[in-house]
Amino acid sequence: MKNGCFQCHGAEAQGGAAGPRLGPAGVSFARLSYVRKPTAEMPPYTTKVLSDRDLADIYAFLESLPKPAPVSSIPLLAP
Repeated sequence: MKNGCFQCHGAEAQGGAAGPRLGPAGVSFARLSYVRKPTAEMPPYTTKVLSDRDLADIYAFLESLPKPAPVSSIPLLAP
């Protein structure tokens, strides 16, 4: 929240109009390092903006998110 990731990726890392889903288990830690030198529309989050510890904490948050229920378990969405 502090760095504004939710604005594009959603409060639960579910993704949004401007950013892809990051969790749960949506991205590896190595891939999360993309924030340092992004190649698309995302602004760079250098260590001056986001420390390595903060990045590790974000990854831990992403890994802690519960996996969503399978579509087949939701009556309105089940085939």
